[in-house]
Amino acid sequence: MVSFELLGVLYFVVTAVIAVLAVYALVLVVVFLRLWIRELKATQHPGGDK
Repeated sequence: MVSFELLGVLYFVVTAVIAVLAVYALVLVVVFLRLWIRELKATQHPGGDK
């Protein structure tokens, strides 16, 4: 009985860690895409830079 509860807790922890890592990766992708798009726009418009 105790082993099943322990497995349930471990399963929950692993699932939570995977979910947090997925959200973190999604945020990183969004940030890098925004920076990349900004760089592309800057190269398209030579006068758009500082």
